[in-house]
Amino acid sequence: MGRRLSADQVEFYAREGYLAPFRAIPAAEAAARRTGLDAFEREEGFSAGSIHMKGHLAFRWSWALARNTAILDVVEDLIGPDILVFASKFWIKGGRDGIFVSWHQDSAYFGLEPHALVTAWVALTPSHPANGCVRVMPRSHTGPAFSHRETYHEKNLLARGQTIDGIDETKAVDLVLEAGEFSLHHERIVHGSTANETDDARIGLALFYIPTEVRSTLGRRTAALVRGTDRFGHWDTDPEPARDRDPAILAHMRAAMARYKDRSVAQEAETG
Repeated sequence: MGRRLSADQVEFYAREGYLAPFRAIPAAEAAARRTGLDAFEREEGFSAGSIHMKGHLAFRWSWALARNTAILDVVEDLIGPDILVFASKFWIKGGRDGIFVSWHQDSAYFGLEPHALVTAWVALTPSHPANGCVRVMPRSHTGPAFSHRETYHEKNLLARGQTIDGIDETKAVDLVLEAGEFSLHHERIVHGSTANETDDARIGLALFYIPTEVRSTLGRRTAALVRGTDRFGHWDTDPEPARDRDPAILAHMRAAMARYKDRSVAQEAETG
């Protein structure tokens, strides 16, 4: 028995590639965070959703959420006690704005070895089929890397609009969450989401966790230790935000985003 998960739940994740739902924060706290993101967009002139790799560094509250005990207890049961938060992203869809996320694998461009990353997707609003919740293809994490076609579609939230063609969507599972709940999915599971067909926004923060033994295959990069001990030293340390919207932190985030979007970085399926 782990901190939060039963042996059956751990086995289910290993077999199917996902688990949901779990409670991270109260719904009222999630609503307050959503209000803060709305204010950020008004005052900064861009959405926090446009930051692809280090969203958790933008605010003191998102930094705290990356270290949330309820989340880390579940993550520890899956990847062990020594945990780094490697990256994160706010996923924001306005009401009826046509924004979607195509079928993809997180592993396509992350440049990680071995593939042990687990994503905790934290809902800051309710997330359900009508507003475009996360959908996963069970067991798709157990096979080889899929080839992704890069579309750069303006309505696609992915950095390159990377898309896996030929997915049988009838086999997809919707990860339905209430505000403040989170789901978990494996780095290699095929997943995506449809457009928001409601009048209200759908907002979540995906936190990408790795055990400390995972290394970068794309050169020296940064992460932050959020639990346990790092005995490997594969990663430089992300700066800790001392305040919201720290200009130095925002510059660090933009640099990480630019590296992720660099077209010279080939997807995993092309590198063998």
